[in-house]
Amino acid sequence: MNKQKSTVSRRTFLSGAAIAGASGALGAGALLTACSGGGNDNQLTPLRPAGSYYVPELPDRANDGKPVRAALIGCGARGIGAAVNFLNAGAGLSIVAFADVLKDKMDRCRRKLKEMSNIDITDDMCFMGFDAYKKVCNLPDVDVVLIATPPLFHPEQSKYAIDQGKHVFCEKPAAVDPVGYRTFMIAVRQAQTKGLCFVTGTQRHHHRGYIESYKKIQEGYIGRIVSGNVYWNQGDLGYVRRQSEWKDVEYMMRDFFNWRWLSGDHIVEQFVHVLDVFAWFSHLKPVQTIAMGSRLRRSAGDIYDNFSVDFEFEGGVHVHGMARQIDSCNNRVSEIVQGTKGSWNNMNNKFTILDHDRNVVWQYDEDAAKAQFKQHDPFTLEHVNLVNHIRSGKPINLAETTAISTMACIMARESAYTGKLCNWETMTNSDLNFMPAELTLGDVDMSMYKSVIPGTTSKRDAMWTDIIWM
Repeated sequence: MNKQKSTVSRRTFLSGAAIAGASGALGAGALLTACSGGGNDNQLTPLRPAGSYYVPELPDRANDGKPVRAALIGCGARGIGAAVNFLNAGAGLSIVAFADVLKDKMDRCRRKLKEMSNIDITDDMCFMGFDAYKKVCNLPDVDVVLIATPPLFHPEQSKYAIDQGKHVFCEKPAAVDPVGYRTFMIAVRQAQTKGLCFVTGTQRHHHRGYIESYKKIQEGYIGRIVSGNVYWNQGDLGYVRRQSEWKDVEYMMRDFFNWRWLSGDHIVEQFVHVLDVFAWFSHLKPVQTIAMGSRLRRSAGDIYDNFSVDFEFEGGVHVHGMARQIDSCNNRVSEIVQGTKGSWNNMNNKFTILDHDRNVVWQYDEDAAKAQFKQHDPFTLEHVNLVNHIRSGKPINLAETTAISTMACIMARESAYTGKLCNWETMTNSDLNFMPAELTLGDVDMSMYKSVIPGTTSKRDAMWTDIIWM
């Protein structure tokens, strides 16, 4: 295919960019046509045909309809947040049951939902234990389950809920290991077969700025995607101080974020958000990763506190990823997608498309969006969308992209841990499985939970060290 070259001069383009800055209501497509004098040199070539990709309809509240009853699995802070987001999504929504392993977490969740949403869960609808999720999924009056447990449990809990015919909202990530990834993908396929809704907590898919950016990229505003950069650099998230009465597993469950068997490491648990943006925008699948990382300042758990990753996607498209959780360092949480015509980025929450000369081609008009809509919280909008699909009987399944992004992050983690190149085929077929053979809140051999160091020290390295310190 012959590529057409733009005949727009820099001066002419800058003039058009100035017009764009003066009028957020005028679309960039109109500007491009105007700049070209009505010719075809700057006509956009869509990345994908209109109608071939999913764009959610996001009213401020879910449409009225039949009551939708939810059970909450995982009553920690994110579980409370997910429950409140669900209840705020519209009318006729209720939480009818809880499941958790830790009683004080459940008690706090009951108090919070009573205070915040006047939801009163009776004792007989509160289920405790590692198998409590099965009990709430077996309740006939539950329509949807909200899963906000540590990531280790997401695959099996999602699959069981779908087996029982429940719609599912599951927090990210999809899994922490390849065995969990495969289980989660079985759940994805079963939901599709059964006509059930399956939405995940990658809330950028329901952020108005990201959605409008996605539409522009699919319409061809940056051309063919050729590379990307994604960052999740922030300070230390802290840890839970162990209490003397807690057994080993209870302690790790309470501090799950810092333990890789429960969280998958922060490259999986948190960084998945930004990598998922690239996977979503590009519709490309990961091929292999090479990564490095280390544990420099983290004082709890067994995970790393920094990663640097080269992700290779289909077509030789490379994405550089950085993830760091260390205080007093430069922070950055953002994504950049580079195309043949220009680039998109969300620096400082300004969703912007630039040409190769750094001229603004398009920018998300937040003021116009605020004038049109009242609800802009993506955590709530993902439940608005879920409820609308449940009530309309039109299934939605957004879980596969989350699963693919999660698996890419698992590959990155294993590459950093081992110092080896990790490829998709090998890793997705791996028998790596973090799930213990038996789950209890008791003591375990804590020597198993140590941070790993990749590679080995060679004899030459040892000799060089001797020379330095002689």
